[in-house]
Amino acid sequence: MIEASRSRSILRLPVIPVLAGAIAWSFATSLIAAMNLAESGRFDSFHLSTILVIFAAGGSLSWVLSVLCLAVLRPALQRSRIALVSVAFLGLGLATITVTAGLFALDYRAFYARWHADAFSRDWFLQQAFTTASALYQFLVIGLRLYLPYGPLALAGATALLLRTTR
Repeated sequence: MIEASRSRSILRLPVIPVLAGAIAWSFATSLIAAMNLAESGRFDSFHLSTILVIFAAGGSLSWVLSVLCLAVLRPALQRSRIALVSVAFLGLGLATITVTAGLFALDYRAFYARWHADAFSRDWFLQQAFTTASALYQFLVIGLRLYLPYGPLALAGATALLLRTTR
């Protein structure tokens, strides 16, 4: 069980279902990206493993983040079932996009780091900011399409699993 260190338990979640959900959502997000790449004829890219790992890691980390946030918000949303489902759906979707975009930005930054100025200099901070902004923009323009058209369908199923996990 995941518990707070205080005397009264704030958050109690079964670890095995949380980890199983993270693995399932990780698999689903990378499978959706792979299917989209295969359909568009880009499955033979030499960056395929990196793309799939980024999407899988983004899926698993966003699942854990969504479970924790929904477990905290659930008591406030308990009265309205529609609000609870909406928050779970939008929360998991936005968390998945945000975490995956962040991981993409880290990978992008790692590639361009060899041309950046010395660490912690003024130029370095500017280069970090613009490299990250470029990576996030590129992910939103190119990478976000990899979730479509199957992503929302998988997200609907994952939302049901997420609500069941945080009961």
